[in-house]
Amino acid sequence: MAVKVLCVGRNLLANGRGRWMAVGASLVISAAMVYAQQTQPAAPRQAAPPAVEVPASIAAPPPAAVPTEAELLAATAPAVDARVFDFALPKGITPEGGLQVHTIWVARAISTMFPEIKTIGGYRQDALKWHPNGLAIDVMIPDHNSEEGIALGNQIAGYALANAERMGVIHVIWRQGFYPGIGAPSWTADYGSETLNHFDHVHIATDGGGYPTGDETYYIASMKG
Repeated sequence: MAVKVLCVGRNLLANGRGRWMAVGASLVISAAMVYAQQTQPAAPRQAAPPAVEVPASIAAPPPAAVPTEAELLAATAPAVDARVFDFALPKGITPEGGLQVHTIWVARAISTMFPEIKTIGGYRQDALKWHPNGLAIDVMIPDHNSEEGIALGNQIAGYALANAERMGVIHVIWRQGFYPGIGAPSWTADYGSETLNHFDHVHIATDGGGYPTGDETYYIASMKG
């Protein structure tokens, strides 16, 4: 069944500054995407067979550890039916130099909808194409190992995937989970650090959409230019 995401904007503040917040159904659905596997009922346990003593020399090695702190998001993003607002997204905290338009769009939306985020990286040199070609951003999660930090990262990752088709999101990486915009999610290898394993930031890659000309206008639900 298709799931519809509704993005809701706040009224203008008394001082005249416009501000948008992620509220209501949009974040509820984003969070549900992340925790879906956690809420599945566990299979009934079967009675364990009698213990058999096995010599230590032939005992099987313990099973490999399975990541438990982050569940894979839904493989397919839900359908989006967001309202179109006339309010243009302001430039956010992301340095936009070297970024392509779909990457800028995602960065501005996240900056506006998630004011807890204080740092978003964009263009940089790297062995892979995403950052050097302006196709990806890194959303740094404050206090990323806390329950609040993990929940915030889950919401941002879920938001990007929920809007993947519309915003041109190719994939998201968060807490060693690799989530294509469309397709089956998987785990990444262990690269040896929290940053390389994407535990302290959400990596979001887009299809680019071309480099900006300066005539673009970015909205929550659409962009012009």
